[in-house]
Amino acid sequence: MTNKNTMRHAAQTATAIASVLLLAACTGHKKDATQSAARVDGTEITVHQINYRLQRERGLRPEQQDAASHKILEQLIDEQLLVEKAEKIKMDTQPGAQQALDAARREVLARAYVEQAAQTVPAPTEAAMHAYFDDNDALFSHRRIYTLQEYLAKVPEDKIPALRAMVEGGKPPAEVEAWFKAQGATPRAQQTTQPAERIPLNSLKQLAAVRDGHGLVASAGDQVHVTYVTSSTDAPVTFDRAKQAIGQFMMVEARRKVTEGNLAALRTSAKIDYAPQYAALAASSPALATTKDIESTQQITETNGTHVTLPAANASSGVQVTLPTTTTSSVQVSLPQTQGVRVSLPSTPASSVEVRLPAQTSTDAPKK
Repeated sequence: MTNKNTMRHAAQTATAIASVLLLAACTGHKKDATQSAARVDGTEITVHQINYRLQRERGLRPEQQDAASHKILEQLIDEQLLVEKAEKIKMDTQPGAQQALDAARREVLARAYVEQAAQTVPAPTEAAMHAYFDDNDALFSHRRIYTLQEYLAKVPEDKIPALRAMVEGGKPPAEVEAWFKAQGATPRAQQTTQPAERIPLNSLKQLAAVRDGHGLVASAGDQVHVTYVTSSTDAPVTFDRAKQAIGQFMMVEARRKVTEGNLAALRTSAKIDYAPQYAALAASSPALATTKDIESTQQITETNGTHVTLPAANASSGVQVTLPTTTTSSVQVSLPQTQGVRVSLPSTPASSVEVRLPAQTSTDAPKK
């Protein structure tokens, strides 16, 4: 057990040191044309390096810049000291560190290519944004806030049509619960209040047609999901209020398509030979997108959905749109009162757009 713990600790340490070594390989030993901020045993740390880190800090106010710059400089000094020590004891030659360095380099270059290609995507036109607004009226002009009663259970597939007939025929939740009990099934039940933007788009389009007191059934194999609209409140959103978020969503969708197109072209022109143990899997499974281009603020468990967050009229409004999970593309953009914009580009398993708009005024508050 002690040996295993020691090996695990060594691997973790090697990975951490490798990340620091990569930083040194990129910036620590190369002469930079920018002004020197400090020297550590003769190795220059530049203002350029500090500014690069500052660009990654989100929400910094102008009066915070000096303090943040000093903090970053001290971090860079600490990193340089760690790099020097790691190199002295030859950690950069250890297998774990070499693998981490190679993985980090590959990811940085792949992401840089994706970012560069995304810069060619034009902004959506006013007409295109209006079309998206009109095509998704359940999110905007006919937006509702739903109180839902949901049941998730496993029942024999041949019983599902009878359940569907009950629910869509107007039977109340109490009768559905009794039906589950008669089948020997114990459903997981929950009641929630959800605005339209918190419901996956493919489900929302069906739910928007359901009247209060009625429900619908979704199934996959022997799994059933029953959703009743216990009550709902109209909370429409104007185009002017949603325009910024729609534009950002459409930009991400366009970037996703560019990324997928580029990757598909590269795969077509490349010669890819699978090892025997992976060949069968590759032939039987759909290709998975492997580029990690844009950061998401949360992991979405649904397979296909659009999320738009539009809080109360007296709160700062926001819109979050989640793209179908055919790629890992996403973008996070903030537009606070200062009109600052941020876009971060690490990776997650889901595609999303989050836009924070300034607090709305009384003139564009949703009408009840």
